[in-house]
Amino acid sequence: MKWTEQFTKWFEAGKEESETLLDIPWDTDVKVQDEEHELIIATHPKIPFNIEVYVTKHFASLYIDPGIPTDAMDLAERMRIYKKLLHINTDLNLMKAGLVGNEDRVVIAVDLDLASLNKKEFNDALTSLIIGGERMVETMGLTKELSEYMMERHAQMVITKLQEGESKEEVMDFLVHRVGLETEYAEEFMNRVAEIMQQAEDSQPGSSSPGPMYG
Repeated sequence: MKWTEQFTKWFEAGKEESETLLDIPWDTDVKVQDEEHELIIATHPKIPFNIEVYVTKHFASLYIDPGIPTDAMDLAERMRIYKKLLHINTDLNLMKAGLVGNEDRVVIAVDLDLASLNKKEFNDALTSLIIGGERMVETMGLTKELSEYMMERHAQMVITKLQEGESKEEVMDFLVHRVGLETEYAEEFMNRVAEIMQQAEDSQPGSSSPGPMYG
């Protein structure tokens, strides 16, 4: 679809130092679901959420779905979370919090009419979505878990790059310029991941799959 191509171009163009979310270079994966529905999954190392963009002929919907079910929570906790999510809907523009699926997963979404959409409006929607996602994490008391998840995610990215033969300089460039780490910490982080990979290889000869970095 025309709009799928346009959104993908907006996501992929840009520079890391940009202060506008849509103008940093995102990685994208386009999935054609059928003739009337297409899905873009956009990711960036600095952003803790996948951005899902569902595109139809007349509308686009941006989603953050961290896959957190609420149906098994105790009733009082569910009511506390749902009440705070309703306050998020009132406090923030554009986005909405909601529930999807049989497990009542919490999602943040923004719906856009494609009739007159421009890049600024799309960036505003993306910004609102990410702010809403951060508020959702705070509401559910998962700030620490999100931080640990990001560490694991960056570690896995480094492992993949090293296994694919990228040089230390290339991985350092990724950590400093895409992830946004200070040079000293980036080098310490990469060396720690490399040590874990080596330990995994030493303990399991023939295996190139390291264990988790934490826990």
